[in-house]
Amino acid sequence: QAPESFPPLRNEAAVHVLRGRMKGIQGHCNSCYMDAALFSLFSCTSVLDSMLFKPFTLCDRNVQSILRDEIVNPLRKTGFVRARSVMHLREQLTEKGQCSSFTNAEKDPEEFLNLIMHQILGIEPLLRLQ
Repeated sequence: QAPESFPPLRNEAAVHVLRGRMKGIQGHCNSCYMDAALFSLFSCTSVLDSMLFKPFTLCDRNVQSILRDEIVNPLRKTGFVRARSVMHLREQLTEKGQCSSFTNAEKDPEEFLNLIMHQILGIEPLLRLQ
């Protein structure tokens, strides 16, 4: 069965879905860097949607399905993501052994983006400096 997909929010639909109380990504325990990054990467653009459906190994599929089913789709459908969903993603990142403090400490957004996009999901870097 194909995973459910919601298109990015655009124009008046974005205003309608994202305006008001209880909208956006609920913060919890130093998650603001991740909340802001996920919101900006997925709420109103489809540039990275390919990584939500690309075939991956089983362990990476867990991260992919959490991103798609618990964060991106609810954000685009209802305009709100519960803190528990982001914590679930943070727990998976911690289990990968890359950094033991993803669940309780604020990180640099670049560290989070590099981990999830390059090391886990295998996407080529968007920018290479020489």
